[in-house]
Amino acid sequence: MPLFTPDLTNPHSRGWGGSSHSPWRNSRGWLAVGVILLSILYDPKASALLGLTHYGWLCLLLWLAVAVHILRSDYAASRTAYFAPCLVCDPQGLTIYARSGRIQQQWRWQDIESVATHGILQTLRITPRDGAPFDYHDRRLEREGNTYRIIAATAQDCLRGILPPVLPAPPADFTHIWYEQPHKHFDKSHTRDNYMLTLLLWVLLFLPAFLGARLRAWPDGAPLLLRILHPLTLVAIALGILCILRVLIHNYRRTTPARRQAAMDDNGLHIYRTGGVPALSLRWADILGVEWREVRIERQKHYLLYFTDRLDHTYRLDVTGLQEAKETCREIAAVVTAVTGRQPLPPLAPQSPATTSPSGVAPLFWLNLLLTAWLVWLTLPCAYSPAHCTAFEPRRFLPFLVAFFTVSLLNLYIGDLYRLFGKNRR
Repeated sequence: MPLFTPDLTNPHSRGWGGSSHSPWRNSRGWLAVGVILLSILYDPKASALLGLTHYGWLCLLLWLAVAVHILRSDYAASRTAYFAPCLVCDPQGLTIYARSGRIQQQWRWQDIESVATHGILQTLRITPRDGAPFDYHDRRLEREGNTYRIIAATAQDCLRGILPPVLPAPPADFTHIWYEQPHKHFDKSHTRDNYMLTLLLWVLLFLPAFLGARLRAWPDGAPLLLRILHPLTLVAIALGILCILRVLIHNYRRTTPARRQAAMDDNGLHIYRTGGVPALSLRWADILGVEWREVRIERQKHYLLYFTDRLDHTYRLDVTGLQEAKETCREIAAVVTAVTGRQPLPPLAPQSPATTSPSGVAPLFWLNLLLTAWLVWLTLPCAYSPAHCTAFEPRRFLPFLVAFFTVSLLNLYIGDLYRLFGKNRR
């Protein structure tokens, strides 16, 4: 049983062996497993082969039971930086965590004689006042060669009653906001992704008919479990359609003011999602350092910030979509470096939230939607009323095929065209 609960929120606590922060990482895998499980349930042969025809409810209960833990932990990790690393020194004592996040070993400071590095491999030796020494090493602590020495020095200070200092913060009246840039949706990747979303709309509209046909494919009637899950599946499809429409409306809006993507004030750094919703806040007492990088992805420059907190977790922030992306990336890094180094704050260039989208946004948006509507008009009767299916008649199919390839090429190269004519330079 744990001797105490480590206080990860305490600004005096320090951790090592943290991980890269990826919100909802476990939940995405859990959701993918659920989709695969549901796909197998809809197929009579696959369901019978894997024994899910009669015992699928057991797998469903297990899937739901796992969700309780995964969704809770991922929600906590998405809203806060306080999830356990490999090893923590807090005001109460020293705690070692397993990879699962469970406490593996724990000592109060008054129960420890000394903490030091040991041997050629420089592992960590914890000598309790009562008991044999405990040698500890973990690959998560071996990213840097001097990690064990830093842990030992910090622990020895804690044994003498000297806790790690609270990380500094800027003046109380400090605040600055960085906004999205107006032309970011004309990047090659954004136009292509938005076009794929319009085609995904067609897939989701087609999916209920396909699943209904699979439901009727059972020779003796679908199992009760599948009949119960089918309405829930249709609701999930409807929610997916609404989410895609919401994303498209946001991406192709014309005169809405630019939304803030990152902000700093005397409390800390705040990161926002695309829709302007708060995604993560890091207190100044939690930010240990920052590094900015310029990388190339698909022939385009991307600007990334990597924050390290006092628990040794890493947070990646892509600022490519911000106004004056390269200068903004340097500004944010310079502010954090100045604050953590107790230096004067650098001058910051103000950014305006006012923006309008370029004139090519609306025509491209409507062209994509018209093509998708044409595809729906041609193919949905084949799914819901096969007797009226005329989609593959040459007089109907060939014009659509020409329009489909033309619009596809336009979506593929419009980002390059805008950059070529200088309308989307960073």
